[in-house]
Amino acid sequence: MDAAQYLRKSRMEEGMDTEEVLAKHRKALAEFADRNNIHIIETYYEVVSGESLYARPEMLRLLKDVEDGCYDAVLCMDLDRLSRGRMRDQGVILDTFKDSGTLIITPEKTYDLSDELDDEMAEFKTFISRREYKIINKRLRRGLDQSIQDGCYVANAPYGYRKTTIDKKPTLEIYEPEANFVRMMYRMYADGYGCVSIARQVNLLGARPHRSAEFSRSSVATILRNPTYIGKVVWNQKSHIKKGSHGNAKHITIYNPREKWTITDGLHPAIVDKELYDQVQEIMAGRYRPSKQDGTVKSALAGLVRCSHCGRNMQKLNMKGGPYIICMKPGCCASTKYGLVEARILRHLQEILDELTSSKGAAIPRMSQEGYKQQLAAVRREQKAVEGQKSRLYDLLELGEYDLPTFRERMPVVKEKLARLEAKEAELLAAMERDLHRDPAAQAKKIAAVLDAYGDADIPQRNALLHSVIDYVTYTKEKKTKPTDFVLELTLKPY
Repeated sequence: MDAAQYLRKSRMEEGMDTEEVLAKHRKALAEFADRNNIHIIETYYEVVSGESLYARPEMLRLLKDVEDGCYDAVLCMDLDRLSRGRMRDQGVILDTFKDSGTLIITPEKTYDLSDELDDEMAEFKTFISRREYKIINKRLRRGLDQSIQDGCYVANAPYGYRKTTIDKKPTLEIYEPEANFVRMMYRMYADGYGCVSIARQVNLLGARPHRSAEFSRSSVATILRNPTYIGKVVWNQKSHIKKGSHGNAKHITIYNPREKWTITDGLHPAIVDKELYDQVQEIMAGRYRPSKQDGTVKSALAGLVRCSHCGRNMQKLNMKGGPYIICMKPGCCASTKYGLVEARILRHLQEILDELTSSKGAAIPRMSQEGYKQQLAAVRREQKAVEGQKSRLYDLLELGEYDLPTFRERMPVVKEKLARLEAKEAELLAAMERDLHRDPAAQAKKIAAVLDAYGDADIPQRNALLHSVIDYVTYTKEKKTKPTDFVLELTLKPY
């Protein structure tokens, strides 16, 4: 039986080290799997805690894989780890397992949701779990205001601190290996260095943030603005608009202005002195005015332009010389003035329109159907070879040539290869279908309508217009080149 395991810390384990708890759970599930001849081929570590299903990225990834039929079963310590939360979210999770025929296995019981009795039992357990969850949340909310007032409110420990308690009250203590980098960031900024230069320097020295591989401009700026580092407790920095509550298609986070924050003296010690902190705030306020996130689109190119080096979406950033389009990964593609990129995209669209109307699309390169078939055949041959590798891994495990840790180490590599090949196959099939039924006249008509309306449209409308004809734009620019020495490759929507 091929299975995945989902590891998530419960509310009862708050205050315990997350890695230690998840390691203990993984060991227990591995022993259970060994006893029951279950092959664990993927592990989903949920290290964040959120009430909404959409705040649990590993659960979303797991549900997609379950829906695709990747596993016979999913192991977890108990049913609560999967489905605790909102009733609607519980229903989505259980329905996904039921529709795909995937078992839920815990050390206590195996749930087959196609069985009426198991289905009812799972629903009952999730109902009880939901009641417990609401009681815990109500208790936490009652204590929240008092915690803020007492200066001992602690959510996630910021970089440079670790959680601790003083007189049974939760607070923070300085963690020197990280705090040294925090002090370095403040001193460097006060000495005239920018956030990008600071991020590059601390990354080279081995500093690593808690939730990403390296520091970026935005993560350094967040640390430099955070009053926690002068011994303060901050609350109400963000407001949240839940998905669908005001007709919005997705969850929106709004960053509140500083005057709306709740700031009080904390129990924790300061890492930097107030004089240096105030100096840094004054410099930051004088350099540029950061954009405010209020849920509206502020760039016509939002979600459209990708860096050719790292694949991330490029961002619009207001600087002294005006708005620039920049990759937020330090040391990646060089930045360019925003207006130049926008104008180049419109020029490319006009060139494509001219080609479509003059030659009925013949100038737009596309592969022949025979070429697509040849590429598909090559991809499918490689898929067959990788499937053979997967089968041999099972054979070697059964013969005792591989122990279970080696099997678990190598199987994800094979699964990843298969996933890449399946994605390539889907991409070729989509392109094949697109080119087979492409209508150059309809494409030309759509592009012409976008160019006609673009000049009179506001920013959100411009963004929607570009997205209606362009799938994405790949951006390339090398360091120390002229402002106009950048390359854009447009991938159009199929028609």
